[in-house]
Amino acid sequence: MRPTPNDLSWRSDLMSYIDCCDWDECNRCGTCLIKKCPVMKMKKDEARSEIALLLEGKPAPRVFSECTLCYACNAHCPSGLKPYELILERIAERNSKRKSISAMVPYFLLGMPGNNFWSDVYGSFSAGEKRILEKWSEPPAGSREVLYMGCGARLFCGDIENSRVLKDLPKFGPQDTCCGEMHYRSASWGAYSDIAERTFNRFRELDAERIVYFCDSCYIYMSRTLPEMLGKELPCEHISLYQWLMERYDAGEIKVENPQSFKAAISEPCYVSELGKDFYELMRRVYEMTGAEFVELENNRDMSLSCGMANFVKDNKIRDMIRCQNVKFRQAKEAGASELALNCYGCIFTMISTGWMHGMKLHFMPQEVLKAFGDEINTPLASRAPLIARTIARRLPLLFKKIDPELPRIPTS
Repeated sequence: MRPTPNDLSWRSDLMSYIDCCDWDECNRCGTCLIKKCPVMKMKKDEARSEIALLLEGKPAPRVFSECTLCYACNAHCPSGLKPYELILERIAERNSKRKSISAMVPYFLLGMPGNNFWSDVYGSFSAGEKRILEKWSEPPAGSREVLYMGCGARLFCGDIENSRVLKDLPKFGPQDTCCGEMHYRSASWGAYSDIAERTFNRFRELDAERIVYFCDSCYIYMSRTLPEMLGKELPCEHISLYQWLMERYDAGEIKVENPQSFKAAISEPCYVSELGKDFYELMRRVYEMTGAEFVELENNRDMSLSCGMANFVKDNKIRDMIRCQNVKFRQAKEAGASELALNCYGCIFTMISTGWMHGMKLHFMPQEVLKAFGDEINTPLASRAPLIARTIARRLPLLFKKIDPELPRIPTS
C-alpha cells in the first residue's frame, strides 16, 4: 500500500515498483502488449500469457528481450494500472539474481558514492560556470516562482543564468539533486527512492508557490512519480517550462523575436506519455510559435518510440539502442524531414552519432524555443557532446569492472 502524502514514517527500502497498484484488479486482458504497444504488438493469446507470467513473478520471454521501456503501456491499461512498473519490478528481480553488473551502471546515477558521471562533468566546467552552479545550490528567498534546473539543464547554465526570457525566474539546481529518472528506469528502486528523498528534502527549503521545471522529466518525476510512488508531495504548484512560456506569451509579456526556419519531425520523449494529450498539444503549440515547420513521425504522442537509452540501461546492448533510433530516423525521412525536434537530453546525446550517419540534424527544442523568443544561445546542448564523450572515455574501464548488483545507498541529506 502507498503511504499517504508526506507521511514521513514510511520506509522506502521496504517498497518497490509493484506496490503502486492493486494487481488483483488486473484482468489479464493483455491490451497493453497488443496493438497499443508500439514495439512488440503481440497477438492476444501471447500478450495474455506474458502478462500472466509477469504477475506470477516468472520470466516473460518477449517482454524481457524486446521491451524498450517506453512507458506507452501505462497509457493504455483499461484498468488504470501501471504495467510499466510491473515490468520494472521483474527486471529488478532479474538483476538482483545476477552475479555481478558493470560498474558503469552506478557511475551514471547521480548521488552514488565514488566516481560519478555528473560530478566529473561539472568538475570540467569553467570557473564562471562553477560559480553559477554554486549560486543555484542555494534556495532563492522571497520568490513566488522558482525555476528548477536538473542534471542536464546545468550543462548550459551560462545561457540560462543570462537569459532575457527567464530573467524574472530565480534558478535553483543543487548539484547533488536529481529527479531520479535514470535511477527509476534502470530498475534501481533503492537508488531512486534515495535520490528522490534527497531532492524532496532540498525542495522543502524553498519558499515558493510554484516550481517551474526546465526539463519535462523533472516535471513528471517531481509532480507525479514522487507523490504516486513514494507518497511525498510538495505544497506548491508544479508547471513545465512550456506552460510558463505559454502563460507569458498569452499575456503579451514575451514575443517571437527570432523566427526559426527549419523543418523537423517531432520526436517526443517516450516518458511524456505520462502527461497525456494536453501536454502533447501544448508542446506542439509552443514549437509552432517558433516559426519552424514540423511533421509527425508515424509513432507519435502516446505511441512514441524510445530512443533506446532506457533499453540500453536494461540490457547493456548497444545494437538494441541503435535499432530503436534507426526506426525514428526512417520514420522522419518517410515524413519528408531530414531534421529531428527533440526534447530530451538522453535522446540528444545517444542519437548524435547515429543521426550524423543518417544525415539527420538534431534540434534541442527548449533551446530553440528560447532562441525564438530572443535569447542568445552560446552553448547548444549538442556542443557538450565532446565533453560527455571525453568524460565517459576516461572512465571506460568501469564498463569492464564487475560489482555486486546490490547498489550502495545514496545519502538522503
